[in-house]
Amino acid sequence: MLQGSAAVSRLFDRLALLSTSRGDASGTSEAFDPFGGIGRTAARVANHRGVQKLVPIGVCALVVLAALVSSLPEVTPAAAAARPSVSTVPGAAAPYALYGQGDGPLAADSNDIYLGDGSIPNTLQNPGVGTDARTQLRTYYVKAGDTLGKIAGAFGLTTSTIYWANKASLPNPSNLYVGQQLLIPPMDGLLVKVAAKDTLDTLAAKYNIAAQDIVDANNLPDSNLVVGQTLLIPGASGGPVPIPKSSGGGRTVTVGSWIWPVSGSSYISQTFWSGHHAIDIAAQYGTAVVAAAGGTVVMAGWRSYTGGGNVVWIMHGAKLYSTYNHLSTWSVRVGQTVSAGQVIAHVGLTGVTTGPHLHFEVWLGYPWALGTDSDAVNPCAYLAGC
Repeated sequence: MLQGSAAVSRLFDRLALLSTSRGDASGTSEAFDPFGGIGRTAARVANHRGVQKLVPIGVCALVVLAALVSSLPEVTPAAAAARPSVSTVPGAAAPYALYGQGDGPLAADSNDIYLGDGSIPNTLQNPGVGTDARTQLRTYYVKAGDTLGKIAGAFGLTTSTIYWANKASLPNPSNLYVGQQLLIPPMDGLLVKVAAKDTLDTLAAKYNIAAQDIVDANNLPDSNLVVGQTLLIPGASGGPVPIPKSSGGGRTVTVGSWIWPVSGSSYISQTFWSGHHAIDIAAQYGTAVVAAAGGTVVMAGWRSYTGGGNVVWIMHGAKLYSTYNHLSTWSVRVGQTVSAGQVIAHVGLTGVTTGPHLHFEVWLGYPWALGTDSDAVNPCAYLAGC
């Protein structure tokens, strides 16, 4: 501190000397004296040995001056103007066109949000995309040995569902060829095209189902339909598969491998599904029931345990059986051998039923041997005209 004070004292002495020599040269001490006041003050301070007091005051002044300078606003050169901000003023339009462009003042980077150009359908941009039932169809190519019934059974569908979905390409449903392309709906039902006057309500009334079932089956975003749009009407049918009748009752084996079991009737009132391992064929009380395939009778009579009422069970070989339920009468006995198309019983109302029909089942194992119907498979995999 003493050395610093001596240096400051010498500085002030020089200032005082400079002031004196400047005044002498001009002849007038007040003509130009920028350091005169400082020099005289320095001389007085030096004479009174006040340098020690002046140093801390000077340090404080420098600190205050530095603070003032740092608080001044920065002046940016014109050539280095700031980039415009992506942020928008409240109420102003969002910079839509600037995202994802890859150049310009707001060149995109990996954090940009790509809004898309609409060239790729997107259900979030357009909820109507993908509501045509054709987008739900699968494609199957016919293999050697295939029949409509076998294909339908493999997909858990009725043969009529496969037939009506491919009617235009199946003039003769019994003549499939290897490599033939078939469309497979996701569930049993009928594919229809929306006409000009069609609405959800009119279609629901026509096919006797709830409008909401049509909405759910087709993933419709709302109740609006478009002319020409394809819809899947769940559970509906265009009718039985057209096949010729045989001369001896029942039906000939043309599509599936077995004869139709109810003479003169082919209307399926309930299809095969997870809660109903059978098909129900509606017919008038007393209509003849025939054996779908040749075999040996293993049950004939009342069967209250399963709710089938009067039944006939036929074994068609190792682990393959057919059952005929709700019969009014039967005309065969246990151990008897029957042939395909032979009359074995008549349609009735016995057991758990709400109307005359034949409850027809096909089993891959002795019926009810496991205590459940888990071994019962879709009869349409075997029946002609299903």
